[in-house]
Amino acid sequence: MSRSSQSLIWLLWACFAARALFYASFLPLWEGYDEWGHFAFSQALAEGGGRLPDPRDRITRELQASLETAPLPWGRANVASPAALVHDDYWRLSEEQRREREGRTLPEAWQHEPAAQGERVYEALQPPLYYWMMAAVLQTANGRPLADRVYLLRWVSAGIASLFIPLGFLATRRFFGAEAPALCVVAVAAAMPELLLSVCRVGNECLAVVLYTALVGVALATVQERPDLRRSALLGVLLGLGLLTKAYFLTTIPALVMLWAGLLWRRPHERRTWLLHGLAAVALAVAVAGWWYGRNRVMTGTWTGLSEAVMLRELGLAGLLGRIPQVAWGRALDSILFSHLWFGGWSGLMVRSWVYHVFYALAALGAAGLAVHLGRERRPETWLLAGLYGSFWLGEAYNVLLIFVSKGVSASMGWYLYAAVIPEVALAAAGLAAIIPRQWRRWVLPAGAALLALLDLYTVNFVSIPYYTGLIAHRPDGSLPLMHPDRWPAGGLATVLGRLAVNKPEFLSAAMIAVLWCSYLAATIGLVVVCFRLENGRAE
Repeated sequence: MSRSSQSLIWLLWACFAARALFYASFLPLWEGYDEWGHFAFSQALAEGGGRLPDPRDRITRELQASLETAPLPWGRANVASPAALVHDDYWRLSEEQRREREGRTLPEAWQHEPAAQGERVYEALQPPLYYWMMAAVLQTANGRPLADRVYLLRWVSAGIASLFIPLGFLATRRFFGAEAPALCVVAVAAAMPELLLSVCRVGNECLAVVLYTALVGVALATVQERPDLRRSALLGVLLGLGLLTKAYFLTTIPALVMLWAGLLWRRPHERRTWLLHGLAAVALAVAVAGWWYGRNRVMTGTWTGLSEAVMLRELGLAGLLGRIPQVAWGRALDSILFSHLWFGGWSGLMVRSWVYHVFYALAALGAAGLAVHLGRERRPETWLLAGLYGSFWLGEAYNVLLIFVSKGVSASMGWYLYAAVIPEVALAAAGLAAIIPRQWRRWVLPAGAALLALLDLYTVNFVSIPYYTGLIAHRPDGSLPLMHPDRWPAGGLATVLGRLAVNKPEFLSAAMIAVLWCSYLAATIGLVVVCFRLENGRAE
């Protein structure tokens, strides 16, 4: 790696870290997807000394009390308590009423006592690796206020997620065979707003993104290099760790089987070696994660143990597949795409439909170009990334089917796709470059970074912050009005910053949030500048 590339990867890493710290800090308590449920699982492990809790166990008294005092996301994020208030209702309270809710001190003993009634530790259905890690972090903050511990876990999660920057660069450098486009791919991924919403909360997506990116890099090295037992072993360990983090790592198995089949076919003189290495990788993956899936099978009758699969276990695979024609697949695709682009946290904030359609059109163009590219090129690296990403989409389709049959809704969660963000951006760049004029190709990635940065700046500053500070609220139909200057509060920026500091740790004061906000703005602009300068330098 050249010295200039080393400097730029550090710069991109710093930019992502600055953006991630701001996201982890400005988002209100429990605004992350299922965040209180993920925290409850981590807390249960910390209290139980690492013993896996029953998903039917009650959450702690302090957590239940927090759900009844802090403003919650739109739709109450699965909280049934009548005392819970969403952000819209919270900011309609008088200042005195808000102070009463904010100033409530929870007894320290409540950290260790289960609630007599209320919510349950339902995220205990998830694979446990991330939660064991967070339980260890919680042990170091035992006795601290709840908000301190939640935001500590957010910052740790953001730090874990940042590791995908150097890992993503190493993977895409192998894919492109050059450093400049690899740096630009990382910059584009780092500019994605929904990625930050997904990984800068208490939740296992941060670790999944890192492990998936590392697995992609090792898989690419396996395709390009001679047999290496240590590399094959690392691939197996990464797969096992991924399976202990998110069940969607099961989608990598078909692509990795295809990878090994291709190696056995294309390198017959090394067939025995590759076969032994493949068996070693499988053995290590099973040794790391097999116990969890075996436990699920015994306890729930399903391999994943997730709620929808358990609900439908009597239906059987044939019965499930027979429901495929009933799914509204167009609506399901739309739900995946818009929640992948920007869904605004658990409050489900959204921008105007035309914004999504612009990105949909670009995605369709990239997919068409990728089909052309795959038809022209026989590089195993391209087919490997396409196989991994395509398998992930099959996993999304399976999740749509599970949700439809169990709940009657044709939808899935698009933020899951951020585990495969590096293959996604690399393939999109290759696809667009295959069908646009040659003189424009070098601007594909910088233009992508610029568009995503604009989306990020708009959604943070003109949608999310105004909503979380009570300047705008949902209409009766669930839509949000545009932020107009006449909605600006009498106290100006000081009022906005003060409201952003509500229900947060003391160290996240209005002044600290202002500093993080400025760092975020500079880092977001910096990503775009780096990308344009890289491609301009290549052209010269």
